[in-house]
Amino acid sequence: MSPAAPLKHVVVAGATGLVGRELIRQLDSRPEVTVTALVRGTGRLRNLSSRVTEIPFDFEKAEDLARLGADIPCDILLCALGTTIKDAGSQEAFRRVDRDYPMALMVRLAELEQRPLFAVVSSVGAAHPRGFYLQTKAEMEKALFESGLPYLIFRPSLLMGPRRVFRLGEWLAARLLARPYLAFARAFMPQSRLAWKYAPIEAEDVAKAMVRCCLDEPPSRHNRVLTGLALHHPIMDL
Repeated sequence: MSPAAPLKHVVVAGATGLVGRELIRQLDSRPEVTVTALVRGTGRLRNLSSRVTEIPFDFEKAEDLARLGADIPCDILLCALGTTIKDAGSQEAFRRVDRDYPMALMVRLAELEQRPLFAVVSSVGAAHPRGFYLQTKAEMEKALFESGLPYLIFRPSLLMGPRRVFRLGEWLAARLLARPYLAFARAFMPQSRLAWKYAPIEAEDVAKAMVRCCLDEPPSRHNRVLTGLALHHPIMDL
């Protein structure tokens, strides 16, 4: 009988957000991993997973960052950090969460002898950024390209799913635009890369793609960007 494969240690940053909560939910059913969530306060993920370890973490503290790869084992880091300018309060605060915190994680992980896989949620349009939001995402991606870490970048379009805070505009967009668009694309443009590039997507599907690519695919499939069909229909990502 062959020995069991060693557990993979997965760390999730941004675990209480829309995609992050789905990551925790899906990782709960994967017995081959341990799951650690870096959180501001504990207790918010217990309804999603009985296996997740919540660790209070300050992304601006060097001593907390130094714990990664030390007393916080990390083979894979799933980064779903993100906010809005409205919630953050300013462009500076937004940039801190969406760019500076992921970059701080990259710097720390790049110091390790065995460099973990870094998978991050970015945004469609980051390759050719226009405006403050996409420029911030592009700067974060550039830092990852230059970090020396093995990486996977996921660029969804409009994210749908059960948000903790109700936003009327997002609800209307999902009901009146997103779902009709998806139904039309499935019926008439099932293999159109252009149509699916900007197609709205459920947070659950983004998380599913992240878990699949990080846990089920070989290292030779790392160092790539996934968007459009690669997120909606992984079989099309050839």
